[in-house]
Amino acid sequence: MRIHIINTFYPPWRGGAETYNRNLAENLSKMGHTVKVTVASPPLSPGEQFHDKVAVTRLRSVGMFYGVPITPALFYRIMKIESDIIHVNFPNPYNALMGALVSRIKNIPSLLTWHNDLPPVTKFAGALVRIHDDFATHFYLDQYDSIITTSHVYADGSKILKRYSGKIRVIVNGVDCDRFRPDISGEDIRKRLNLGNCKIVLFVGALTKWHRYKGLDNLIRAVGLIDRNDVKLLVVGGGDLKSEYVDLAKRSGVGDRIVFAGEVPDELLPKYYAVSDMLVLPSIDRSEGFGLTILEANASGVPAIASKVGGIPGILIDGENGILVRPNDPVSLANAIFKMIENDELRRKMGRTGRAMALDHDWKKVAAETERLYLDLIIDTPTTKARGF
Repeated sequence: MRIHIINTFYPPWRGGAETYNRNLAENLSKMGHTVKVTVASPPLSPGEQFHDKVAVTRLRSVGMFYGVPITPALFYRIMKIESDIIHVNFPNPYNALMGALVSRIKNIPSLLTWHNDLPPVTKFAGALVRIHDDFATHFYLDQYDSIITTSHVYADGSKILKRYSGKIRVIVNGVDCDRFRPDISGEDIRKRLNLGNCKIVLFVGALTKWHRYKGLDNLIRAVGLIDRNDVKLLVVGGGDLKSEYVDLAKRSGVGDRIVFAGEVPDELLPKYYAVSDMLVLPSIDRSEGFGLTILEANASGVPAIASKVGGIPGILIDGENGILVRPNDPVSLANAIFKMIENDELRRKMGRTGRAMALDHDWKKVAAETERLYLDLIIDTPTTKARGF
């Protein structure tokens, strides 16, 4: 099968959708399919490279709009590629529209993975989101044969996805359980970052304005409420808001208890989970479509604390593989962290449960389920589609 995957970026750019597409593409390639991926070029130069037998074409962008790159060559790229199926990823309305248009013109079955709704990061952005959600989505969503969502919880809570319930297919995100394992040692990271014998609270996420919904500011405030010098917050990720978070840590009196590790190479990321006692994902709204870092932590035998928003309740079961807390509530967050710190057995038990749950979401299984959906769509696609914008 010839598969064409379209996303905003591709690793080494770090993000949930990027992790999803890399693992899906690599596993589909190992299954014998020809996989081509088209993305915007950052952080690398434009051109074609091969990553584990996956051909990745990185297109030059001419600017950014609403946090996503505009790539004028995308339409021509999709038209040029001979494929049996087109798989586009959202949130990127531009990519979604281009994929839908080519699917209609070339009569190729297509599907869209809806990772999350557009985040309303500012008042102006909120107005754009409302216009998009209420008026623009039908221009492309009507054209897709199927829409993948990564959890029933998120699908049920999305006013947009409810309009397309007949097209929805839930395929939960995956995790590489060979890469993220409980037996990995993080002692070299502990020594290099001078973490000593402290309990480590881990946050993994981009520090950009488009990722404010991750709620790192609330986590910093929560750490300030925990009166223990043997608790440190380890922040993995970089971005233009780093200085803002550093200033907040200083103002909260915990500047010496927060380690900003910056961007971490993919091959070292499992060691950061290994050195941690818990992962915290304090997202503030449904812009958090899944919470892939929860699966990575669980696969590493590490429990998670996360907000009860978006798709998070679909992967984190309160009291089983972690603790759910109210969003935008540093006090509840601090209480949950303190509970984990004080109860080693509870933490270990949740870590073991998390590992068992993660094994059910190995990427091999996710790729196989996605492959079955591809085949269903190809078989069901008539010679000529009666479609219209």
